[in-house]
Amino acid sequence: MARRRVTLDLDDEVASILEASAADARVSEGEIVDRAIRAIDLRALVARIRERSDLDEDAALRLASEELRAARSERAA
Repeated sequence: MARRRVTLDLDDEVASILEASAADARVSEGEIVDRAIRAIDLRALVARIRERSDLDEDAALRLASEELRAARSERAA
């Protein structure tokens, strides 16, 4: 997957949380930001699925998770 460098200005406290999270997970700070944004996007996907169907929240979340896994598999291939 192509990557693009971006610059963020963060509150000192948020920057410290980012650094600590990256260190704890043994990944880059960029990976932590990527995961956070994807989590937000997953919640939006769940909301869209629920709006268009009669699924309850748990079923919508399962469907969204399956779709996210499928999309990740496609990108990795």
